[in-house]
Amino acid sequence: MIPQTVIDQDIKKWIAEDISYWDVTANLLPAAQAKGKIFTKQEGIIAGLNIFKRVFDLLGTQVDLLVEEGNIVKNKTPVATVKGPIANLLQGERLALNLLGRMSGIATHTAKMIDVVKKSNPSIRICATRKTVPGLGKYDKYSVVLGGGDTHRFNLSDMVLLKENHLKMFKSITESITLAKAKTSFSKKIEIEVQNEEQALEASEAGADIIMLDNFSPVQAKLTISKIREINANILIELSGNINIGNIENYVIDGVDLISSGSLTHSVRNFDFTMLIE
Repeated sequence: MIPQTVIDQDIKKWIAEDISYWDVTANLLPAAQAKGKIFTKQEGIIAGLNIFKRVFDLLGTQVDLLVEEGNIVKNKTPVATVKGPIANLLQGERLALNLLGRMSGIATHTAKMIDVVKKSNPSIRICATRKTVPGLGKYDKYSVVLGGGDTHRFNLSDMVLLKENHLKMFKSITESITLAKAKTSFSKKIEIEVQNEEQALEASEAGADIIMLDNFSPVQAKLTISKIREINANILIELSGNINIGNIENYVIDGVDLISSGSLTHSVRNFDFTMLIE
């Protein structure tokens, strides 16, 4: 769970961005109390209710949540009510719904991809990537988890991931792994992104913890995985590279442990909500 102090810092910054010094429209409204109800406009998974609620909390209004985080909801489901000064309700509306919509959209899309994979191999984990909007990464990753997915790395401190451009600075993959083992804490796993079968087998023999087969076709991946398993039956194998809900079924291959997809977070389809003043 994201620490409350971190959430509050972000929300206060976003409120200040939206209301830089004066809400010229709210200035026209009477000093009246009002009640708003938030409804879904589609089916899916709800994510980000705690963030949504905190926006209105910090604006001095009362929020009652009508569903629980991670629930699957139908179209036209009431998810929350908000009570307080009408100006405060409308000042928080767009920020709160933007966050709730993005997070629920990610959770819903993640769950859909997992459903496709589970039909053939329920043991494969669907993972996010670092293709997130700066400042929103932790919320995107939290949403992936609510959808049933795996966060992968949160940031560059999580583990060693030697990608194509890193490897160009070494004489060989073996050299890069040897150096990583010598200079990195025992607590960090070492993953190698490979472009072909030869690199994959070298990484396996050199002692990588995880091998990412990047932009392999399903046929190439299947052939390479069988050879990797002959070297190391316990190594984790990840598939990545332009995998999305339209083609992920093709990558559900025996021996695959992880499938990572940037589409979970870089191509977010917003979950539609509306707030109606009663």
